[in-house]
Amino acid sequence: MFRFKQFVVRQERSAMKVCTDSCLFGALIEASDAKRALDIGTGTGLLSLMVAQRYPSLIIDAVEIDSGAAQDATENVLESPFASRIKVFHEDIKDFVPKEKYEVIFCNPPFYENRLSSPDPKKNLAHHASLLKWKEVSECTKRLLAEDGKLWLLLPPFEMEQFRSQSPEWQTEKQYLIRHRKDKPIFREIACYSLKKPSSTLVEEWNIYENEKYSGIFAEVLRDYYLIF
Repeated sequence: MFRFKQFVVRQERSAMKVCTDSCLFGALIEASDAKRALDIGTGTGLLSLMVAQRYPSLIIDAVEIDSGAAQDATENVLESPFASRIKVFHEDIKDFVPKEKYEVIFCNPPFYENRLSSPDPKKNLAHHASLLKWKEVSECTKRLLAEDGKLWLLLPPFEMEQFRSQSPEWQTEKQYLIRHRKDKPIFREIACYSLKKPSSTLVEEWNIYENEKYSGIFAEVLRDYYLIF
């Protein structure tokens, strides 16, 4: 169980637990002008809960294919202050048909499309893109995204480049390159995409730690969530 300032994430059934990079992702997702958002592969519901806390009028649909993770997400949402604004759907995003489209879609998709799999089938489903390929992420998002909508993704650098190369129609508006420390390689990318060419692209490099402590910029964006700040 992981406690935040306004909600708790229970994760007994989910293969993928709360981690630092997903928390950073949840804090960076922007939805200030949106009425509806979609969380693809919600897992424990962490991202939906973080985004709902930041945007108090936003309605969020959270889709999860794994039954255990969907149960965790449902319980976490129901125990949160945002239960009236988040709905969890246990189904395949490829079959998901909402009543309306979304101004913002966010997704922390399976990472490793062509790498060795784990012997744990639940971790395979969460880690490996065996069921949802990059092209399918793109096609599902285009089907569900409103005009002028934004897609937010969290991926390792290699996988993010695979997404870009397979879906060149997506234009990068913002790109955060994440390192553990300044002397370490980039291990995650957070990107905001649209289907229209932006007037400019923001690119920033962030370090999670400085001098064995959380960096100032990390502490700033997670201050409303982490109990230690």
